[in-house]
Amino acid sequence: MNKDVLIIYESFYHGNTARIAWAVGKTLNCNTVTMKQAEKLNLQEYKFIGLGSGIYFTSHHPKLIELARQIESWQKVFLFSTHGSPFLGKYHNSLKNVLKMHTIEIIGEFSCPGYDCTGPYILCGGGNKGRPNESDQRRASIFAAKLFPQYYKDTGTVKNGKYVGVSISECIGCGKCTETCPMKVFKMKDGKSTVINAMDCIHCSLCIQNCPVKAISVQHSWREAIAIARRHFRRSSL
Repeated sequence: MNKDVLIIYESFYHGNTARIAWAVGKTLNCNTVTMKQAEKLNLQEYKFIGLGSGIYFTSHHPKLIELARQIESWQKVFLFSTHGSPFLGKYHNSLKNVLKMHTIEIIGEFSCPGYDCTGPYILCGGGNKGRPNESDQRRASIFAAKLFPQYYKDTGTVKNGKYVGVSISECIGCGKCTETCPMKVFKMKDGKSTVINAMDCIHCSLCIQNCPVKAISVQHSWREAIAIARRHFRRSSL
C-alpha cells in the first residue's frame, strides 16, 4: 500500500465527493479517510495530502479548511471538489489561501459537477442528476495517475489472465472482502484472503472499495463484461 499519500474528504450530503475520493484512492493505492477518521491520524507521516469536499456556497467545507492549518510547509497538497453550479469559478480560493499562507505547495486541482437539490434546483428535482458519473470518476483517476505516475496502480489488470486476484503480500487478513462479496468469491485461508470462485465474480467492485490496503484486482475489460453476462444469463437470484 502507498504510505506517502493520504486523501481526506468530507462528503455528508449525497456522497458526491466520496465517489471522487475513492476513485483517486483506488488509483493511487493509498489511504482514503473522512475528516473524522483523519482526526486520529498523524498527518506528518505523509508526503502528499489530498483535500476534498463538496462546495458549500462558495468554498470547501469549513472543517477541511481548518484542518489545512495543521499541514506542514514541507508537505505538498492537491485539491478536489464537487460542485452544484454549472462551472467551478473560484470556489477553491478559500482553501488555497490558507495553504499559501502556510507556504504549502499546491500541486494539482480537480473538480466536477455533483448532484445538488438545494436553492433553485429544488424546482426541478435537483441539478446535475447522476453526477459524479463513471466518466467523472474516470477523469479523477486519470488526474491522479498523471499527478503521481510513481504510485499509479491499475486495479483493472490481473496477472496470468485471471478474473480476480489478491496480492498475498499486501493482504492484511481483515476479511472485509469475504464479508462484502455477494457472490462468495473469497475465502479466508491461513489468515489471508484467497479467491475460490473467480468465475462467479460479477465485478460489482465492492471488494476493491472495501479493501483498506487495495490488495484486490479485478479484470474489467469489455470482453470480460460480455462474458459475465453469458455466465450469469440463467441466474434468477444470488
